[in-house]
This record gives sequence, structure tokens and C-alpha cells, in this order.
Amino acid sequence: MNVETIIATLEEQAAIYDQLLALANEKTPYLVHNQVDSLNAVIAKERKLLKTAEELEQQRMRLSGQYFTGIGMLRYKGGKISEMIRTVTSSQDKARLTQLHTDLTRTLDELKHVTLLNQQLIEHSLKFIDYSIDLLSEDPTNDYTYQHPQSNAYGKSSQARYDQRR
Repeated sequence: MNVETIIATLEEQAAIYDQLLALANEKTPYLVHNQVDSLNAVIAKERKLLKTAEELEQQRMRLSGQYFTGIGMLRYKGGKISEMIRTVTSSQDKARLTQLHTDLTRTLDELKHVTLLNQQLIEHSLKFIDYSIDLLSEDPTNDYTYQHPQSNAYGKSSQARYDQRR
């Protein structure tokens, strides 16, 4: 198995993850300003890129498995770049793999951070919507002032739902 094929796959993955990071950063202002149509367009682009990223990851894992089998590491089941860096003998390939490993790690960490920020924005929006719905749907006859616990009206609404007397 040729290491250059794996390097080419990793370069494609790095490009896809860079595009995903750009889209994640693009989503943030759309979330803040509630621009749903623009957000939906970005999400559609993201879905396509995620499908491509998944296919590339499967390809990389398959190629890595072939590489490790080819060099006699039959037990190796993962596709870690760090393991490949240790086993590659060419200094050029080792340097390129090391650079790709660093770039991919940085990009994925940044993507994780931006995605977490966007997730928090969505959660805050949902909490605000839930709060607004509660305000609009609460019973205006409820009295939210303090009442002594032993008073007759404590814990009971001012309008009974049904008549308890028979």
C-alpha cells in the first residue's frame, strides 16, 4: 500500500473539514439574527460535506488497514495517523503526515469549539421561546404573592377546575 494515497485522502479530508469550519462560522450570525432561510441553506451545504467527510474517513480507514497489513502489522485495527507516522520510513512522508496530523487536529478542535458555541446559541433561543410561551399561556388569575401556608387558599387556584362537593 502506497502512503501517498493515504496522504492524498488526508489532504481531501483536511479541505472538507476547513469548509465545514467555514460553514460553522457562517452559521453563528444567522443564529444570532434569526435568519432561518440562510441558516437552512448553510445546513444543506453542511449535510453534503458531512456525507463526503464520512466517505473519506471510511476510505482512509480502509487504506490504513491495507497499509498496516502490508507492513506486517496484522493486529492493528485502528487508522491512527500517529501510528502511521511511527511506521513510515520516508522522511518526506513522515513530515507530510506530521503536518496533516497537526492541521487536522487544530481544525477539528476549532470546529468542535464553534459547533459548541452554535449549540449553546440554539439552546438559549429555545429557552427564550419556552419562557415566552409560558408567559403567554399562564393563567392571569393566579396570585403569585406570598400567602401563609395555613390559610385556606394556600396552594389552591382561585378558580376550581371541578366541584369537589357532592
